[in-house]
Amino acid sequence: MFAVMALAVVFVIVLALFLNAGRQIKLPHAVGDWGAKGNDDPRIATAAMLYSVAREQGPVTDAQTSQIILLLTGTLRLEPEAARVCLAGGQRLARRLDGNLNSRLHQLRAPIERVCSAEEKQDVVDMLRAVAGRDLERTPSIREAVGRIAASLLHG
Repeated sequence: MFAVMALAVVFVIVLALFLNAGRQIKLPHAVGDWGAKGNDDPRIATAAMLYSVAREQGPVTDAQTSQIILLLTGTLRLEPEAARVCLAGGQRLARRLDGNLNSRLHQLRAPIERVCSAEEKQDVVDMLRAVAGRDLERTPSIREAVGRIAASLLHG
């Protein structure tokens, strides 16, 4: 069972990388920008969203951390070190938020709505769904929160 789940996660990651191979998100990629922009940086907000979804069911595992790093490097085209810095900033930001998962995701949406294109917003939703994995179907709070933030980002 674990092998099937692991294979499914790998498949989703490879598929995401493949689908995004020809695209590049139009955001600056300077590592030095992270601290200065704080929660106004859509990459940090995205990482905070991914981290929030991952920790909804308990402590974030090494496998989930690796998955988030892969998504940040593959979809946002960040270098591995920049992706780790981005995730660290996202973790700090996510830990400061209050409320349920839906509320926390919506507290993070402003920089994504303001800066990202429709295609980039779809990328954020796809990454959230990838991190949620099977919990998207099994856990009502995750299903509801990801569904609502998807509707807000894509149709809001």
